[in-house]
Amino acid sequence: MASITRTISTTPFAVGTYVQTSNVGAFKVTVIGAGAVTQDLRNENASREVIEMILTATNAIGYTIANANSGIMTLLVDNSQWNAAALQVAIRALSSVQGDDSTATDTSASTVTAATTLTAA
Repeated sequence: MASITRTISTTPFAVGTYVQTSNVGAFKVTVIGAGAVTQDLRNENASREVIEMILTATNAIGYTIANANSGIMTLLVDNSQWNAAALQVAIRALSSVQGDDSTATDTSASTVTAATTLTAA
């Protein structure tokens, strides 16, 4: 009778680390304007405002936004198309986004880093 030999990869389960098993890359974005001022994203959810502009520019698969004045969002994108450096360039290029509420949001100093963890609540 034939048998199957079970093989174990060198890191089968990486506890405390974001493990990517498909083309879904997770990235931490901190929206920062000139003068190193983090942008409050909690009210930037209307048409043509900064969240929509970031999602459109990156063709995001999913995202979360911190409910705080931190400018932090988690962005899920196709990482065969994006890496942290390219995302940072694209988001910074948005520069000053003025949406329907006539409040400009500056993205010119934003930072993007690859996620090391991902948590759902």
